[in-house]
Amino acid sequence: MSQNLYFIPLITGALQEPDIEKALREAFCKIKRLGTEKRYAEGLSNFRIFMDSAYRHHQMTAIDGALELIAQLATGTFGGSLQEKRAFLDFIRSHPDLKTRYEAIRRVEEDEDFTRGFPVIGVLSDRGYDATKEFKKVPDCESFERILPGNYTVRLVNTGWIIWEAELTAQKLIWPEAHTGENLPLAAGEGQPTDEIDLLNNGQVILRTYAGIESGRIEIELAK
Repeated sequence: MSQNLYFIPLITGALQEPDIEKALREAFCKIKRLGTEKRYAEGLSNFRIFMDSAYRHHQMTAIDGALELIAQLATGTFGGSLQEKRAFLDFIRSHPDLKTRYEAIRRVEEDEDFTRGFPVIGVLSDRGYDATKEFKKVPDCESFERILPGNYTVRLVNTGWIIWEAELTAQKLIWPEAHTGENLPLAAGEGQPTDEIDLLNNGQVILRTYAGIESGRIEIELAK
């Protein structure tokens, strides 16, 4: 990896860790520490430009910013040098998850008709749940019923892109657990979400959880 982009493997490595927030904080500290060395001075400047652009112009998180670089490479809009492009592509291809994301974007970019199709969202769990819903328009909402506590993955079926992965607990899905100590009739609370999650941190994909007696429900809203 070019010293001018030395921060890229540190950020992408942090994205592979279970505790991404903690790993990113540690990565940023290391990036700044290395940036005090003369050989990394230009790379530190590029990192600051990268972060400023991610937050100020695109309103992205650090994770989204790293994925934006992958998207730029996949769509041919990457502004770095040819040497930096080759180094970054080599790094992406050596990491299966990053490679999957890169190739998914490339497939969409190469197939213009495919990008015009309706988005299809899939929800899968480690307990065997597997359901898909096609969004006929955007913005729109779709509900997924009979959701039990477990680890869930939300993905864009059209491209294979994994949007979100996390655990949904009984406190979000099962009525007695979600409303412990509350004197709330079931009918009164059915329409109240127990949680709302901004899956992309930009307001475009919102997941809401609702509690039920034996199983819960999740609602996914495509806002833009």
